Amino acid sequence: MLVRTQILLEEKQKLELQKLAEMAGVSMSKMARNTIAHGVKVEKKQVKKATKKTTGVEFLTWLSEHPVHGPGDSEYDKYAYDL
Repeated sequence: MLVRTQILLEEKQKLELQKLAEMAGVSMSKMARNTIAHGVKVEKKQVKKATKKTTGVEFLTWLSEHPVHGPGDSEYDKYAYDL
């Protein structure tokens, strides 16, 4: 079932879409649907890569590669460890 939707395109996008539709011999609406369907597939792959869940081992490895540095030369060690 098709649903009427209004979108705003830049003038250049509209002209390119119109030209593609004419070359393919289909309506501009059909070309837009095909283009959006293709774009959605591509975007899904990119989102999955960007939101990949990290395993515990990967997280611990990342922590070991990015250590947090302590306060450096401070009096803390002297009092904390009775040096």
